Amino acid sequence: MRFYLPPIYPITDKELAHKTSHLAILKELVRGGAEIVQIRDTSTPIRELVRDLMECVEFASLKGVTLIVNDRCDLVLSSGAAGVHLGQTDLPPEAARIILGRNKIIGFSTHTVEQIRKSSYLPLQYFGFGPIYPTRTKRDAAPAVGLRRLKAACGISPIPVAAIGGIGLDQVREVLDAGADSAAVISALMTAKDIARQMNRFLKAARGTK
Repeated sequence: MRFYLPPIYPITDKELAHKTSHLAILKELVRGGAEIVQIRDTSTPIRELVRDLMECVEFASLKGVTLIVNDRCDLVLSSGAAGVHLGQTDLPPEAARIILGRNKIIGFSTHTVEQIRKSSYLPLQYFGFGPIYPTRTKRDAAPAVGLRRLKAACGISPIPVAAIGGIGLDQVREVLDAGADSAAVISALMTAKDIARQMNRFLKAARGTK
């Protein structure tokens, strides 16, 4: 079965959002219409993060929202999240599948068409591809790939593709028109004064009704 990626894929960042918990961000995103959310965190002490994640999973389950954890299979298992998103230097997807079992979602970051091609046999549900535009969210971000390479990547991918990197309201339609199934958004959502309203704006932009 083909994994469904909704048109907007928000990724949390407590520092950018000036929030004390991912749960607070999640509630606003869901109020704005989010169907899938990735929790990204590299700095919170592990005990505090696990408690936050477990509360996020409980809330997401009640709302029918898919919750993905960035990088950490152990946090997926301990919290009960739906899956993990892995980068090129993280645990290999084959190993993650052994750890997580058959029913968890695994997403995988790619930056070139060749990486998509070489990863097509892996036990994945979706690819992240980018950065499409220059981004300052990640200090070690790869160079921007642009819409032409995004279109090529989507053309050969056997699974859904989430475009990521520097995507704002004005870029949503063009990445979806290039073939992406979803636009992953971090800073343009996390820095908004009203995250719920901004999430709704992104969904409208994806539908072309902004």
